Amino acid sequence: MLQETTDPFGVTSWTWLTDPDEIAGDELIDPFDCKIFRVVPAQGPQPAPTAPTGEEYQLDGDDQVTLDAIHRTVLARAIAALPYNDRIAAGDTSRLHPDAEATMGDGPAAAIDAAALAGTGGVSPCVAVLARAPVGGRWRVGCSHLSADDMDSLQKARDAIDQLLTSLAAVSPDANTAPVELYVVGGCEDDNVAYEEFARVIAAAQMRAAGPGPQVRLAGALVPACAGERYVDVYIGAGGVTYSVQ
Repeated sequence: MLQETTDPFGVTSWTWLTDPDEIAGDELIDPFDCKIFRVVPAQGPQPAPTAPTGEEYQLDGDDQVTLDAIHRTVLARAIAALPYNDRIAAGDTSRLHPDAEATMGDGPAAAIDAAALAGTGGVSPCVAVLARAPVGGRWRVGCSHLSADDMDSLQKARDAIDQLLTSLAAVSPDANTAPVELYVVGGCEDDNVAYEEFARVIAAAQMRAAGPGPQVRLAGALVPACAGERYVDVYIGAGGVTYSVQ
C-alpha cells in the first residue's frame, strides 16, 4: 500500500513515498512523478542521496485515491504557510484591462509600468502562475497559463516557472528592488481533478524559491480556486492579485 515516509523530498513540503509490499526496502517513490529511486548510502552527515532505477511505480485505483489524499493534505499545509495569501482577493475582473495577457499554450506574457497589469482568463482545470517585482517606481508583472500538459511532470512545471521568470526579466534591463513574488491561482475541484498537477506547480515554485539566481519568493496561492465546471479570471498588479470565478 502506498504511504508517506519521513524523508523530505528536497526543499519541498512533500516527503518521499514507499510501498513495502511492492518495492525494495532501499527504494523510494517520487511523490510527483511516481518514479522509483534507490537510496545510496550517505558519505558523511548529509542525508543519503538517491539514484534513479529507471522504473516507475504503477498506481492502481486505491493508490490513486491515496496519492490524491496525500497531495490534498500537503497542499493545504504548504499553502497555509505562505506569507501573502491575503494579497489574493476576489474582485470584479471585468473592469481590468491587462497590459500582458497569457493564453494557454502560448507561453508567458509580461509587462512593466507603474500600473502594469498581467493575467489570464478561462482558468479551469488549468493553473495560472503570476509574478511581480518592483523596479523603482514601476512594477514588472507576468503570467503563465499552464495546461494539464504543462504540469504532467515536476520538470515541466519547473521549466514553466523558469520561462515566466525569463519573460519577466526581459521587459527591462533595470534591476529589481525587491525579490520576485510568485502567486499560484486556479484549478477547479471536480470529480476528475488531478491533485498531483497542482502539487507539482507548488513544489516547483518552492524549489525555484530555494534555488540560486535572482531572489524569488513563493508569496501566495489559491489552489484549487473553484468547484465544479467553472473557471477563473485572474490578474496581478501593484495592488496584488485579483480573481473572479465565472
